[in-house]
Amino acid sequence: VTFTVLLLVIGVMSDEASDKTKQLLDAHKELALLINKTNSNPIMIRLAWHDSGNFDKDSKAGFPKAGGATGSIRFSPEIDHGANAGLKNALALLAPIKEKFPLVSYADLFQMASAV
Repeated sequence: VTFTVLLLVIGVMSDEASDKTKQLLDAHKELALLINKTNSNPIMIRLAWHDSGNFDKDSKAGFPKAGGATGSIRFSPEIDHGANAGLKNALALLAPIKEKFPLVSYADLFQMASAV
């Protein structure tokens, strides 16, 4: 409920925010259906964790080059690192949802999938 209320409050600020809010809410519903159907919650949690795990607090590069939960795990060489073995399967499961909801960022999608 808190997630929905927050998105609705943000959504009244502009039409673009409203469109993104609707897509976030709809993506959340689709993620719940996907995860329940495929029992993929563990790999989604792992995907979100590994996406955020490259944050470097000492980096002077700033966001997003300092790493963190940016959705960068979908790119080489990060996705090809041995510790990320199997996470391409999670990316494949999420691809249709990302395609359906283009205003939802990869970073938001990965983190939301881990919290459904």
